[in-house]
Amino acid sequence: MKVSIIIPTFKDWDRLNLCLQALQHQTYSQDLFEVIVVNNAPEDLKPRDLAIPENGTVINEFKPGSYAARNAALAICKGSIVGFTDSDCVPDKNWIRNAVEYFKEHPETERIGGAIQIFYKERRPSKVELYDKIFAFPQKAYVQSGNAVTANMFTYTESFNKIGLFDSNLLSGGDYQWGKRAYLAGSKIDYVPNVLVKHPARPSVKELVIKAKRVGKGQAKFSKNKSNESFGLLKLLSLFKPRLWEIKMIFQKEHNIGLVNKLYLVFLRHYIVLVGDLSRIRN
Repeated sequence: MKVSIIIPTFKDWDRLNLCLQALQHQTYSQDLFEVIVVNNAPEDLKPRDLAIPENGTVINEFKPGSYAARNAALAICKGSIVGFTDSDCVPDKNWIRNAVEYFKEHPETERIGGAIQIFYKERRPSKVELYDKIFAFPQKAYVQSGNAVTANMFTYTESFNKIGLFDSNLLSGGDYQWGKRAYLAGSKIDYVPNVLVKHPARPSVKELVIKAKRVGKGQAKFSKNKSNESFGLLKLLSLFKPRLWEIKMIFQKEHNIGLVNKLYLVFLRHYIVLVGDLSRIRN
């Protein structure tokens, strides 16, 4: 089965190079898949030493946003299956093969949300990296609610003919919105752990804040009830209420990091969620 792999990138050539190297070592035949890289910053020219595989191509998309970039690749892709990842991800060597085999063995499944494994810059992770490991990509939970992040998602190309493309006006949350549309259209999705990519942990609170603001802004744009939302004093104060289930998750999953580190993660999570919520309100 022919597969198209789509990778949007924005001034991230060094990490993209690692992603492309991993794709050149796939156990799925190189003749059976293509790689489409979409440069979402066309003024940032592709480095001459970037090793584009023989089955790969680089195109430009001037409209800002990874969803506009993905749509540009969907317009030219040739595979009957399309796989999405990001330029900072490193696919496992069996990534494509395991996805194709799963589709063959489960004909009722139209979408796959694969596992996203966080890795650290150093052998011993920092507190912020531990936070990212817990909260960055709860892909299994996403799949249980009917969608998957495009850091690791496969589907049939014809799904986009049935459901439509990503909303190219969104800068964040477009995969969630598309996934919900697919779910409502009856598109079955499964979580498949051996369809695996690795993703670097964000190393600083600053990067966590940037992501939270971007996600909050994206949520504001695609929220159906945005125009009807009223953020009075009581609702604003409710944003400061701790999420007990997330506190429980920190204490359950990270047993060997000590009480002080766990408490730090609790307060960091509360802060990051608050940043995202306030960004959503402001937009």
